[in-house]
Amino acid sequence: MGANKIFGLVIGILLSFSLAAAETINVPIIGRIDLNLSTPFLGLILGLADGIFNPCALSVLFFFIAYLISIGSKRKSLILGSVYCLMIFSVYTLFMYGISFLITIIGYIGMIKTIAGYILILIGLVQIKDFFFYGKWFSLEIPKSAKPKIEKLVSMATIPSAILLGIFVSFVEIPCAGAFPFAYTAVLVERTSGLQMFLYLVWYNIFFVAPIFVLNLLFYFGLMKVEKAEDFRKKFRKYMRLISGFMLLILGLLFVFKVW
Repeated sequence: MGANKIFGLVIGILLSFSLAAAETINVPIIGRIDLNLSTPFLGLILGLADGIFNPCALSVLFFFIAYLISIGSKRKSLILGSVYCLMIFSVYTLFMYGISFLITIIGYIGMIKTIAGYILILIGLVQIKDFFFYGKWFSLEIPKSAKPKIEKLVSMATIPSAILLGIFVSFVEIPCAGAFPFAYTAVLVERTSGLQMFLYLVWYNIFFVAPIFVLNLLFYFGLMKVEKAEDFRKKFRKYMRLISGFMLLILGLLFVFKVW
């Protein structure tokens, strides 16, 4: 990926965030336009970003599907892969709802968002660091101590093990994938409440798991090889971290400077 493509991606992200952040925009000649869909648009953007640029959940899915296909069961790979996706969706939705409940109880939402902003900036800088020095010093990834457990659950290849795998991966990948959900939840606590907020959390997580679920379907129908997808992930993971790093950096700055 050339420098021009990276620059174009970063500019696109900046424009998307600017649109999502604004309650209103001023358009020349037309005047002020009210953006009533800013919250769902933000959920769509952050949910997709979390799913597409989440190397942790993707790597486990690829490993899981590759194992299932290797034992000659494409139908099983579709079923268990779908269960895995569903569990990640469920755990993340409940996790984000729990965060929203905790923030509401604590109060001081403005202060929490400011602190969260600095944390997001720090995480973003770590991700950007990995573009230049991947794996050196400190990186955000699934702990090595969790990998034997993941391998054991994958090798069991049953619906209960797929359920446990989805739950386990959802928790152990929080260090490398928890920033986006926390940021969106913090915004929702200020903008919405009750059932509306829960529905927005569901909305976010639909887009979060959509890339993983689509890949599962592509593997099942033979439209994409797991090995090629994994090679692509390894080849471009530093770019995935660069883009997610820029996004988290922007989110952090928006929080710190109270744009949101």
